[in-house]
Amino acid sequence: EAFSKISSLLEGKGVNLLINNAGVLLSREKPSLTQPDDFMKTFDVNVVGTHRVTQAFTPLLELASEQNQDVGIGCNKALCLNISSNRGSITNTKEINTTSYNVSKAALNMLTRVTSIEFLQKGVLCCSVHPCWVRTDMGEPNAPITSKSSAEGLMQLIEHVNEEHSGLMIDCNMRVIPF
Repeated sequence: EAFSKISSLLEGKGVNLLINNAGVLLSREKPSLTQPDDFMKTFDVNVVGTHRVTQAFTPLLELASEQNQDVGIGCNKALCLNISSNRGSITNTKEINTTSYNVSKAALNMLTRVTSIEFLQKGVLCCSVHPCWVRTDMGEPNAPITSKSSAEGLMQLIEHVNEEHSGLMIDCNMRVIPF
C-alpha cells in the first residue's frame, strides 16, 4: 500500500533514499532464558520487515539509479540504508542480555550484505548503520547521544556514504564496524 501511494506521488521518478528503521527489543534476557517466540517476533520486525519494505521499493530505487546515471553511487543516485546496531556485530559481542535483538541485527547485517551485492550491479548502494547509543525508549535514558544528535550524524553519513561502504556496517561517525 505504501509503495502504491508513494509511487503515484513521485509521478515517474525514483526514490533516492530508503531508510529501513525497523527495530524492536522485546526482552532483555540471556540466551538460556530467551523464549523462541521472542526470536520469531523480533526477526519478523527487524529482518523480515526490512526485507519486505526493501523488496517493495526496489523498483523505485532502481529507477532512481537509472535516472541518475551520471552521478556516483550514493544518496544522490540511490541508497538503501538499514538501521542496525553494534549489537549485531558477532566480532564485538560482549553483552548477552538482549539475545533475540542481537541475533536479529546480525541477520540484518547479512541481509544488507547479500542485498548490496545484487543492488550494486544496478547502481544502488546498500549498507547498514549503527546510529550509536541513542537516548530513546529502547536506548534507555542514560545513553550518551540525543535523538537530534544521532539524526544529525545520520544526515552527514547519508551525504558521504559511497561505493566503498557497500554491504558494510558503519557507525554514525563513518567508522566500519566488523560483522
